Amino acid sequence: MNHKEIKEYREDLKSRVVRIETIVERVEGHLGTLNGRTTSLEGWRSWMTGGMAILVIIITIAIGVL
Repeated sequence: MNHKEIKEYREDLKSRVVRIETIVERVEGHLGTLNGRTTSLEGWRSWMTGGMAILVIIITIAIGVL
């Protein structure tokens, strides 16, 4: 390989690395968004489970009173 070919090869590698870094940054951004959504849904699920448990307890008490 001569100097020109080596220089072209290095430039090609640099451009590929930049593209890969850009893709990785985008994926990290999307993962952050998905993580936030997942956390929100898990919180909502916990509230729903607690609400259902309270309803079951109230219904059980109501049936026992009748």
